[in-house]
Amino acid sequence: MKQKIIFILGPTASGKTEVAIELAKRLNGEVISCDSMQVYKNMDIITQSVKNFAVPHHLVKVIPPEEEFNAAKFIKMATLAICAISKKRKLPIFAGGTGLYVKTLLDGIFPAPPKDTELRHTLEKIAKEKGNEYLHNELKKVDPSAAAILHFNDVRRIVRALEIFKLTGRTMKDKKSDSRGIFNEYDCRMFGLSLPRDVLYKRIEDRVEKMFDAGLVDEVRALKKRAISLTAAKALGVKEAAAYLDGKINLDAAKKELKKNTRRYAKRQLTWFRPDERIKWIDANRDIMEIAREILINNS
Repeated sequence: MKQKIIFILGPTASGKTEVAIELAKRLNGEVISCDSMQVYKNMDIITQSVKNFAVPHHLVKVIPPEEEFNAAKFIKMATLAICAISKKRKLPIFAGGTGLYVKTLLDGIFPAPPKDTELRHTLEKIAKEKGNEYLHNELKKVDPSAAAILHFNDVRRIVRALEIFKLTGRTMKDKKSDSRGIFNEYDCRMFGLSLPRDVLYKRIEDRVEKMFDAGLVDEVRALKKRAISLTAAKALGVKEAAAYLDGKINLDAAKKELKKNTRRYAKRQLTWFRPDERIKWIDANRDIMEIAREILINNS
């Protein structure tokens, strides 16, 4: 009999972590985060990471913000966590909303990530400031096969190759080869938490207000003193609070900007998950106990 694994997926602020914890309590399970930002230490408010570990958690607050993180690293760590939990005869329960990580872990086929405009601008700026050859040399360090076929003046393709590596941890050569995911190896049960748009947006707005009340600005102020990675710098809240600290916008504008960007992120998450017919969508606009109960019924 295949080891069962449960996935609790959906947009930010839909209650994934709370539902996963409740299920873990009832099913003798442990939670594995599939959130690209909760993996970072010293970013608790920004990432809204778990404060009270009522059940064991994995891939939460385990690497410093100076370190890059990507899909390849996630898959390696997640696979080890699955094995460790299974050996204890417990149930692995994934919770999170990073679609690229979930897709790659499940199916193994390496999907080219969508373009990251902010990352591209950063890389293009490096080329302008330090020269095309400098950027080409950076590609040589991480993807020598791609660098060998790209001229140093082909900035557009160099940027794309670096973008793919920084987002996924895999090279262009890797991208062209299939790898095996876990979907057929395990009995994977996938559940998505669904909310009416107005309810989801209200939760997002309330969360942003609580983040600022909890000390988001101070947390970002501390991060600004460190050489945080490009990955960590993309966490929602970093750019917005930094703009306030730099005097570019006032506090109300920073809150408004973070709310807008979080709503957009939620839309992108749903774009990842909605086409996947393996996901059973659950009405999440109710008590956590009721949501967990419905998942338990569908999981039997």
